[in-house]
Amino acid sequence: SFAALRHPGYRAYLTGNALAMMADSVEHVITYWVAFQKFHSPALGGFAVVSHWLPFLLFSTLSGALADRVDPRRLVQIGMGLFMFCSLAWSVLILSDSLQMWHAALLLLIHGCAGVFWGPPGQLLIHDIVGPKQLPSAVRLMATSRYLGLLAGPAAGAGFLLIFRPELGLALNAFIYLPLLLW
Repeated sequence: SFAALRHPGYRAYLTGNALAMMADSVEHVITYWVAFQKFHSPALGGFAVVSHWLPFLLFSTLSGALADRVDPRRLVQIGMGLFMFCSLAWSVLILSDSLQMWHAALLLLIHGCAGVFWGPPGQLLIHDIVGPKQLPSAVRLMATSRYLGLLAGPAAGAGFLLIFRPELGLALNAFIYLPLLLW
């Protein structure tokens, strides 16, 4: 069940995905907290969840089809770049005390779209890296790394929030996306 780990490229990809999933959750923890503290808006809280998942519902099929025609690594890089942009933009807006509700809504929507550039093309890459024989192992391991990132992310986000405060925590978070972007 760990056979896919024999591929060095897959090990790096697996690690990058786990880190990116953690960074995604770190960003959720910090930005949702900041948005609630600043705006006290239940509507923005609801929009945060909808803006994260609605792009997946509407565009995942198109993203997967695009990944069949374009190098999926480039699409994953676009997704990581958008994630990094969002973390850094939040950081600058919080640091400059210029965050407005429309900024938050736009960044939440961009963040949701970043996941669409990452998700389906990222799944396609698994086959390209390990081939059909090791695919079941690779998919199982990728699912496990995804949930590990989802589990570690909120804890890391809370730590970043407490230790570094939101603006620096989000700036540092942007660099957690970097390994997958560079891979």
